[in-house]
Amino acid sequence: MKRILYLSLLVASVVSCRKSPDTSELKVNFAVATSKDATANFGNYKTYHISDTISLRTTNPQDTVWSDADAKRLIDAVKAEMADRGYTLVQRGSRPDIGIAFTAIKNLNLGVIYPGWWWGYWGCYWYYCGYPPYYPYYGVVYSIPTGTLVLDMIDLKNAQVNNKLTVIWGSVMSGGLGYTNDDIELGIDAINQSFEQSPYIQTN
Repeated sequence: MKRILYLSLLVASVVSCRKSPDTSELKVNFAVATSKDATANFGNYKTYHISDTISLRTTNPQDTVWSDADAKRLIDAVKAEMADRGYTLVQRGSRPDIGIAFTAIKNLNLGVIYPGWWWGYWGCYWYYCGYPPYYPYYGVVYSIPTGTLVLDMIDLKNAQVNNKLTVIWGSVMSGGLGYTNDDIELGIDAINQSFEQSPYIQTN
């Protein structure tokens, strides 16, 4: 009986002296999921365009555009990655090969199935209005929580020939936006991670 008592006291003393872990460095990072059209040859594209604003989806129907300095930092991160992969940014009137749609989802939870839904464009992308959106059948199911960034890479080069807008690559970066004071830095990290895990995005 005394042996059991001594053992219990020893365990209690060890546990009581154990240092609590420092949680101050913990962050709410984004979970990054990417998918691609298996038939796409990214080397066939040379130019791209991305808007200077981010499409915004919230519970408020009046929230449609995110255009402040934070949005610009996120867009600049995409531009930097595309430049590193050899793509040239052009104005949308110059008929870019690729269009990049950038969407932020805040205070809104969505369930999305690829293929089948494109973030609000519904077959209209600049001068390509009327073409149906098309996701190649690489079928991925996403549950989109509040605080998500979405990148869609659309084939504009072949849109007139195919009479459809093919989304050749997509990235869903979930879970960070709106939770910490480091949101933008976390968002930039998530964008970089999206491209890091997509090494096939490279022009010839």
